[in-house]
Amino acid sequence: MCLPNTREPHIELAIDVFKSQNPILLISLKDFLTVLPNPKCVEEVLTAALYQLAETDSDACRWILRNSHYLEPELDIAAVAIQLASTKLQKQGFVLGIDFQVELNHRLQVTEQAKARLMIENSPGDRLLIEKILQASD
Repeated sequence: MCLPNTREPHIELAIDVFKSQNPILLISLKDFLTVLPNPKCVEEVLTAALYQLAETDSDACRWILRNSHYLEPELDIAAVAIQLASTKLQKQGFVLGIDFQVELNHRLQVTEQAKARLMIENSPGDRLLIEKILQASD
């Protein structure tokens, strides 16, 4: 876990780098973030930056989602999206193995009813992550 005074400046830096849509800067950002106390902190910073970016610059966020391999292994966006979608579906009463299935290679298979419910009442960040994982499964 990151300390708040350590976390916020790094999140702001990550957002600026994400907005650049520059692969070289993304790699440099990951190298720079090694100053943080542990890998979990790096993941938290990148995740928080991604969510804030979705709120302010959806085009840059979509670019990051399409090019998420630049953030690996520090942040596995597909795994984050699968976890988010699974949690939302289960909270809405859908059953794993019946209404939706998590498959290998970060694929999520969902019934049409579950898919429709999954896209309701989401923040911009959640919506972009869920769209990514649903597109990967189509």
